[in-house]
Amino acid sequence: MRIGIYGSSFDPITYSHLFTAATVARRKRLDKVIFVPCSSLRHDKKMQTDDKHRLRMLQMALETSIHKKNRFDQPLFEISTVEMDALPGETYTYDTMIHLRKKHPNDELFFIMGSDLLMGMSNWGNAEKLVTQFQFIVMSREGYPSADLIAEDPLLRNNDEHFLIMSKGINMGISSTYIRDEIRKGGDPSFLLPDACLQYIYEQGIYAEVVG
Repeated sequence: MRIGIYGSSFDPITYSHLFTAATVARRKRLDKVIFVPCSSLRHDKKMQTDDKHRLRMLQMALETSIHKKNRFDQPLFEISTVEMDALPGETYTYDTMIHLRKKHPNDELFFIMGSDLLMGMSNWGNAEKLVTQFQFIVMSREGYPSADLIAEDPLLRNNDEHFLIMSKGINMGISSTYIRDEIRKGGDPSFLLPDACLQYIYEQGIYAEVVG
């Protein structure tokens, strides 16, 4: 199978995340997209709620997409908690991809990322091993031209055959940050995320205050 690995904080998951996963799967002929919520142990991000809440909302969201099937009549979407379960120091993208390769040894893996992440990618943990051993689906973001950013970085341009670029039709403009701000300010983020997730947020009192 062709499997896309979609990592994010999903804090919370939005319809934009779901649309992105479905669109990438269709346009790049993926048989499965594995959602990988990142660990709260990461030093480069401050999560706004506990891992258990982010995971539960992700589970709820994917339940709404249970009808999405691949050519093998299996669910198109699934979740891996590999990063949430990892020990400190084992949360690099390279570690995640190695873990998933061992789990899917006969499948082709693609790490799904936005073009904004190309900047500084060479500074990621085990960046050279990651770039030379795996393939990437890059979604272009406004202000971050994928081809130019790849060409400007020696590591990326010398492995440019590993990068598949999606140039148009993927940005819905719905961010987790926007949803959190709406909730804090008493706004109405309905229709930006699954109803079950929004109800869960209100029931659990999530995002009432900024963390960190």
